[in-house]
Amino acid sequence: MSTLLSPRAGRARARRATDPLRAVDPALALALAPVAILALVGWELRWVNEDGFIYFRVVENLLAGYGPVFNAGERVEAYTSPAWLALLAVAGGLLPSAGLEGISVVLGVALSAGGLLAACAGALLLRRALAPGPTAVALLPLGALVVAAVPASWGFVTSGLETSLVFAWLGAAFLGLAGLLQAEESPVVSARRQRRPLALAVLVGLGPLVRPDLVPFSACFLIALVLLARPAGRRAAIGLVAAAVALPIAYLIFRMGYFAALVPGTALAKEAGLPFWERGLGYLGNLVLPYALPLPLAALGWRWWRLVGPAWREGRRGAAALAAAPVAGAVLHTLFVVRLGGDYMHGRMLLPGLFAAVMPVAIVALPRRRAAAIGLTAAVVVWAGVCALALRTPSQFGPEAGRWQILDQRAKQRDTPSHPHPVTLADHDALPLSQPRVGYAARALARPRRAVLSLDARVQRRRAPDGILPVQVPSALDVRADRSVTARVVIFTGSIGRLGYAAGPEVRIADRLGLADPVAARLRLGPDRPNRAGHEKLLSPAWFLARFADPASVRASPRFGANPRIPAARAALGCGELGRLLEAVNAPLTPSRFVANLGAAFELNGLRVPSDPVAARRELCRGG
Repeated sequence: MSTLLSPRAGRARARRATDPLRAVDPALALALAPVAILALVGWELRWVNEDGFIYFRVVENLLAGYGPVFNAGERVEAYTSPAWLALLAVAGGLLPSAGLEGISVVLGVALSAGGLLAACAGALLLRRALAPGPTAVALLPLGALVVAAVPASWGFVTSGLETSLVFAWLGAAFLGLAGLLQAEESPVVSARRQRRPLALAVLVGLGPLVRPDLVPFSACFLIALVLLARPAGRRAAIGLVAAAVALPIAYLIFRMGYFAALVPGTALAKEAGLPFWERGLGYLGNLVLPYALPLPLAALGWRWWRLVGPAWREGRRGAAALAAAPVAGAVLHTLFVVRLGGDYMHGRMLLPGLFAAVMPVAIVALPRRRAAAIGLTAAVVVWAGVCALALRTPSQFGPEAGRWQILDQRAKQRDTPSHPHPVTLADHDALPLSQPRVGYAARALARPRRAVLSLDARVQRRRAPDGILPVQVPSALDVRADRSVTARVVIFTGSIGRLGYAAGPEVRIADRLGLADPVAARLRLGPDRPNRAGHEKLLSPAWFLARFADPASVRASPRFGANPRIPAARAALGCGELGRLLEAVNAPLTPSRFVANLGAAFELNGLRVPSDPVAARRELCRGG
């Protein structure tokens, strides 16, 4: 039939079929309200989280030529999102004078707002496919309003973390699939339309690079893509799948050869493969109950079903599959988060699921019955006003923090009168218990290449003549002179973000919690897991001193000389699989080392070391 159309008529009809937003501009204009609310409130509460500075230090090392590492000379994947790291590195390289802190804030606001707007546009396209033909019903951005009204979303519009990129990726993938669904109705077949599924396959496959736990979303989106694209034959279908997994597999090979690991270092440190259902359910309740989320989700879920059910029965299977894909991904992702025990940051890990669950109804058609339309609108709009203005989580600090110690860190920073918008290192330096000052002092010590190892670094109140606050090192020892230690100043701490970024690449940060330390990440959990997610492992000073302190200096120390755990740890570090791990991440990276690490990644994946050095030596060293 399309061959009977004139080229001009065919192009005009194709534009009408693939550009339905031109007929529903008022609905998209209404969607700008929740998008603007999210962007403006996020900007008003702008800040950078402690973990955001971990990304900045890795980016700084990457741009300096040390590679994507937290400590120069040691290959540990201390970041969660390769895509966010790459985006920061590109922006930081192009705009070096802007500062990574400011760049992350601007990107966070832009990506969060863009992701929500893309979700709204995708919902409009989906609505046309679910109920084709003219319609007189009102279209309102009720699902978008849910995202904008939840206070937990506001703190992660910026924060320096990858949450904003997650929103942008979810919205872009949904909009791309909805556009493909609309294009299938076009009578004009073009090479551009034929290439679109391959480009979308690459996009939906980026999920694991945005965050590894987004695999359920990528899988559901890929299934929807195959159903929508209707590839002609098995080879075409395999081509779509191959395009989707190509970049994640390429990065996995890089991770294995470079970091000698199958999973990110953060997954090892937090034992993402072990279940902790009880704590995870507590984490879910910490988001859902304080904000009364069952009310708007039930109302929108009812409307979602009233649209999807008839479309499925009437044969519009592609539209129904697209409407179901983000919801299915949200359910699977939420189950994964609950299983692993959640997170210590309020709402952070569950926000992708909330965002995706409301994407199909980000803009929703009201029921034709007036009473039902008023009820649905009131349920969401009234709830949104009450939630945004009045509903908050309980106090997250002190005795009221709760059993699972889930912290609303942005609320803590907002209530600090010394600086309402802690973004840069200078801003954080104005806060109590300043970590940047310790980092600055360590950087100053590194300039003359002094050999200092600090077990419990603090800051002196008296300023030095050059204006630098010097570090107190009551347990200062000589640093070991071996090839694995490229820095002469080593700090042992559990707060590695702001301190590490302030200290610079010439100072090594030994991370007690394991995000940036290969030994701490491989510690074996005891029978009683801590209540605070992400802080389940704690490296003892004996491991730190055994690895970094000069043995003669330790033996001469009245404080540590008689500690039997230190020589036990020193022996364990060179034995068995632990010694092989340290060689894999510290030895110079050559082609042969890269290939050897590919095999080591599989063989060392299950390595877990007793936290007690004496037990570790007995287990790892024969005759130990």
